Amino acid sequence: MAEKIIPGGHEGRAIAGKSPEELETRSQEYYEDVEAIKDAILRQLSAGTDIGELIHNGMLEAQREVAEGYSVLDNRPGSWEAAGLEHLMRHIHAQLDAEKQ
Repeated sequence: MAEKIIPGGHEGRAIAGKSPEELETRSQEYYEDVEAIKDAILRQLSAGTDIGELIHNGMLEAQREVAEGYSVLDNRPGSWEAAGLEHLMRHIHAQLDAEKQ
């Protein structure tokens, strides 16, 4: 079984002690990931896919890869962006709990 992901937390996002090259790499990776997500949404939108279902399934599959006791929203639990996804995450956790039983 593959090792589960543990959210990076504050230490993972901290700038102190990181080289300019590392910061640039992280920034570039972030923007590449945003572009990849955008491209997937637009591709599926043009195919007639329910985008809510796409986002739900993407988050569900990501949550399956996160270590027990953690959530994909752990890195920003108080943000307005995460707050907008909390309702969806409650359903995802309920679905995963039901699958375990």
